[in-house]
Amino acid sequence: MDTLHALPLRKGWIYETVVCTFSGDTPHAAPFGVWTDDHTTLELDMYEGSETLANVLASRELVVAFPAAVTTLFEALFAPQRLSFGHAATVRAPTLDGAAATVELVVHDSAPTEDGTHVSALPRRTHVAGGEVTLLNRAEGLLLESLVLATRLENLGAAAVLPALAENLRVVRKVAPASAAEAALTELLSRRGARP
Repeated sequence: MDTLHALPLRKGWIYETVVCTFSGDTPHAAPFGVWTDDHTTLELDMYEGSETLANVLASRELVVAFPAAVTTLFEALFAPQRLSFGHAATVRAPTLDGAAATVELVVHDSAPTEDGTHVSALPRRTHVAGGEVTLLNRAEGLLLESLVLATRLENLGAAAVLPALAENLRVVRKVAPASAAEAALTELLSRRGARP
């Protein structure tokens, strides 16, 4: 059994990935947020009715690909014909060519949620393509966008800017709890007279 320690995962942080499964014999890829609470399992919340969820529950095997670029998420959503795939070594699921890292997993547990199914999966093999892996997390991008938006407060007005900053903080708290981005956004809202 392999572990997730080869990846710079922070407990409780949600990372943007591409989940790869087979639909019959055809590779299927879709973006999903994943996290770990213990570096033993990867956790996913999957929406009811998604093809990926159906594939995962049918085969109980999947590959989570950590993309090298955000554009891979766009391709998975809107231009899947641009993606190319290989074969996983330990599970029956495709791997995503060009990924910074991949984790081959088997479903350990699944449970219904309000909107779908929570899946907990155990790694069979973790592969890092080379060098240092930078994982995609929305917190830094949201902090950057918030800083730009805050500079427009005088022109756009508090009614337009503060709700957007508050929403960005809500998302950052979800995807990167106790991060420097959360602290900075909290301070930014406080400095602008809003209650974070």
